[in-house]
Amino acid sequence: MTPSTGGGGAARTARHYIGGRFTDSHDGATFTVTNPSNRQPAGIAARGRDKDVAAAVAAATTAFEAGDWARAPASQRRSALFRVADAIEKRAADLAAIQALEMGEPIGEAAEAMVARSAWNFRFFAEEQELAANQSYNLDDRLITYTLTHPAGVFGLITPWNGPVMLSTWKIAPCIAYGNSAVHKPSELAPLSIAMLAEILDGAGVPPGVYNAVHGFGPEAGAALVEHPGIAGVSFTGSPRAAQDISRRTAGTSKRVSLELGGKSATIIFDDAPLDEAVREAAAAIFSNTGQSCVAGSRILVQQSIYHEFLARFEACAERWRVGDPFDPDTVIGPVVSEAQYERVKAYIELAGTEGTILFGGVAPRDDGLFIDPTAIIDIDPGARVCQEEIFGPVAVILPFADAADALAIANDSSYGLAGYIWTGSQSTAHSVALQLEAGMIWINSGFARDLRQPFGGVKGSGEGREGANHSRAFFSETRFVSFPVGRFDEAGL
Repeated sequence: MTPSTGGGGAARTARHYIGGRFTDSHDGATFTVTNPSNRQPAGIAARGRDKDVAAAVAAATTAFEAGDWARAPASQRRSALFRVADAIEKRAADLAAIQALEMGEPIGEAAEAMVARSAWNFRFFAEEQELAANQSYNLDDRLITYTLTHPAGVFGLITPWNGPVMLSTWKIAPCIAYGNSAVHKPSELAPLSIAMLAEILDGAGVPPGVYNAVHGFGPEAGAALVEHPGIAGVSFTGSPRAAQDISRRTAGTSKRVSLELGGKSATIIFDDAPLDEAVREAAAAIFSNTGQSCVAGSRILVQQSIYHEFLARFEACAERWRVGDPFDPDTVIGPVVSEAQYERVKAYIELAGTEGTILFGGVAPRDDGLFIDPTAIIDIDPGARVCQEEIFGPVAVILPFADAADALAIANDSSYGLAGYIWTGSQSTAHSVALQLEAGMIWINSGFARDLRQPFGGVKGSGEGREGANHSRAFFSETRFVSFPVGRFDEAGL
């Protein structure tokens, strides 16, 4: 196999991975990957279009129909996916470095944790697919029924740039663990890390065609993938606008669709909360990964009695979030991912100056890269644009509230509903607010912590469907049932 990337400090090239081979685009087209830290070229990626997607779907279909993977014993798939996890861990430093290069995530503990979660995604679903049981029922000792679960076919996986390896493995692992084949269209902003991931899957012995990757842009490669008649379903993480396009393209078909679309999540801090911990975790919820996270706690709601104390502590905490070169071990916040994202965040900060007051932060005064300082906005109406629209940068709005009812009214006044964070010393308050908070995932007195058995997804404008454990199994599998009598069976008597 021809590897997809160069080594050392050389320019890297991300080629498509189709049918177990690294290949150029059908027409030879490429595009440049930019390093957001210095606006310089970081590598070259193959630019896929409909013919490249068709080749990948054909390879995936051939692999699925051959059955070497789809009908393999669960223990065999488990062993292969464990090898993938082992290889991810062995190349953890390389994966962290390439993500720092192409999308600006600082190397260090946060990057290491993301890589560890990527390996865990494979281990979890490798075990889940082996241990998950079909169901059987005995009806009055007269009728036995049981279910059979099978892979559904070839899936299109479309993933974002803000956690390219981890968010990709979150979809790849369950898709192929349950015996399906995958055609993956990663973000054009972060193809280099996915090329490295393809190398890992190739070297771990996953059969050719089970996993395929086509690089390129949404209107070209993404649209062709979604519309291809050989695709059984589409799992997508990204923007609401792209999701609407996917919905239009799949309307009238039998394709399954799972959409995770981000949010404007609220962190609610009551006056009986452990304040030092709440301040620290509220900062992490919005500033981690430069605020480029779907579950970012971008709206911080603080009870009035501790509001001013919180502001002082939060500003002091933000000063410790050092902005700079993602390869510097002292850096905590890297650049935003692209020129377009930089201009978007910059425009929201400028808007905030007219809608409210900038407590601290703003655009970092440097010419070399796409850097935004940790920013907080106060004295603003909850209905203002910066309170309602997803900024996707290290920008928090901080709003006071009177009581739980007021906090819920502010928090639920959003078209989004992905995540929520509640900080309180009262169990009854925690439970009551969680019960009424319009969010698909809620954390109490903690930051973002995952149990992969739980459903991942949002309500309202934050998506459609759930993924995780049996939710992923249901999405990526076909379930049938078999029925037979074991004694005298009279259907009319049932």
